[in-house]
Amino acid sequence: MKVYYEDILVGEVVTNQSMTVDAALKLIGFDEETFLSEQGFDAIDYNDFNLDYSGN
Repeated sequence: MKVYYEDILVGEVVTNQSMTVDAALKLIGFDEETFLSEQGFDAIDYNDFNLDYSGN
């Protein structure tokens, strides 16, 4: 499964089950401050995260 913020690939998780965005972000060790700094964003809207289970 791939974790995206808008169209930015944030990370990948190997799983055989569905999960929440929060659980996926914990598994990939997501660091909000680092992401904001790297992307030049002021804030994150957690509604803009999505999980892609298609394997593509």
